[in-house]
Amino acid sequence: MVFTRRVAALTLLFAAASWALEREPLDAYRQRRQALAARHADGVVLLFAYAEQEGQFTRSPFRQENNFYYLSGWNEPGAVLCLLGKGQAGPYREVLFVPGRDPSHEAWTGRRLGPDDPQAADETGFSEVRDLQELPQVVSAALEGRPRVYTLLRRDPPGYEQPPEPDRGARLEQLAPRYPKVNIRESLDSMRRIKTENEVRLLRKAAAASVAAHHAAWTRIAPGVYEYQIAATMLGVMMDLGCLRAAYTPIIGSGGNSTVLHYSRATRRLHSGDLVVIDVGGEYSHYAADITRTVPVNGSFTPRQREIYEIVLGAQRAALDAVRPGMLLGGHGDKSLAEIVRAYFNSHGSDSGGQPLGRYFSHGLGHHVGLEVHDPGDAGEPLQPGMVVTIEPGLYLPQEDLGVRIEDMVLITEGGAEVLSKDLPKEPDEIERLMQTEPRASSSGDRGFLDSR
Repeated sequence: MVFTRRVAALTLLFAAASWALEREPLDAYRQRRQALAARHADGVVLLFAYAEQEGQFTRSPFRQENNFYYLSGWNEPGAVLCLLGKGQAGPYREVLFVPGRDPSHEAWTGRRLGPDDPQAADETGFSEVRDLQELPQVVSAALEGRPRVYTLLRRDPPGYEQPPEPDRGARLEQLAPRYPKVNIRESLDSMRRIKTENEVRLLRKAAAASVAAHHAAWTRIAPGVYEYQIAATMLGVMMDLGCLRAAYTPIIGSGGNSTVLHYSRATRRLHSGDLVVIDVGGEYSHYAADITRTVPVNGSFTPRQREIYEIVLGAQRAALDAVRPGMLLGGHGDKSLAEIVRAYFNSHGSDSGGQPLGRYFSHGLGHHVGLEVHDPGDAGEPLQPGMVVTIEPGLYLPQEDLGVRIEDMVLITEGGAEVLSKDLPKEPDEIERLMQTEPRASSSGDRGFLDSR
């Protein structure tokens, strides 16, 4: 009953928490705003929240644009943030503009905070909350002493699993015609790379909910079950533990699908003898988890599956042993963690033709994690304390229908690193023992209605 006890313990861990959305202290957002405004005191900083339809692109509850949320903790649509840094043009000022209340619309969406609500300052953490209709006058007056606008210009195209970025160019031209618009993304990216203690706390909760979901998936896996049924089990557990949604499209790849890096179709039926790659993480209060394990459908690795699995696990251990400030996720040379993994793969095992395995490691070793599952950060920059990254070596051999990936979330510390997802087993003996001794859900494959492919 190991799974049952672990999931129950995680449920108790979360039981006392307040759910969505659990925010950081409001002062944390204020400090970020002040730091950003100080960097750009020669201009007006303008950031736009998502409109209602923009924040529901995942068909889930409204989710704020990441940078706007990072600076405000505000998760309602239609707002605008205006920052004026302290300088010759005047004192520091921060204003949150929110739409006026619309009772007819609120009949569909629920009550929204309005600019005149007495609790507006306490709820938002802004001493100055104003009606959105006042935005043009405030911006016009501010530009008299700060003759440029700092804003987020659209990233086109967006990266993998990153939310869309609406084009605000027309709106900016209306607010500040003839004034230069300067992209503030680099400043925000550099701030977001280093996580605060409060951000790490939320990332720990995202990881813990995701670990519980992986445990539950292992009790659900059996021949005859469909990949999408595994995803359904995991989503239910993560949402029960406070995640409003998955942090990215779940990847449940069995058999040959295990060799497809971002396989998301989830329509195949599991068969005895398959391996299944489970790359699934939840999003807790805007913060993403990203965890992968590879397990045998019938509870036992074949000799070849175990061989490849242990090589991937050995490569991950080598990388984790080397993680510390100053190392690089990518690149080349003696500070590159990816180079350590490639060298390990090329010196351990071989493919069916006797060739080294390094060529079958076909993606980067990891990425930053935070408000986005692929958070700002470059694989070629030195790691620093406070960064949270993934370490995810994998080998994919299509000719053998054999793919293995093992992924953990890692917090870089002053002395090295801490694995945030360490509670999810990855030793092959332990995986086999747990999957063979825990009660397994019935296959109920007859309930599946999608084609097996």
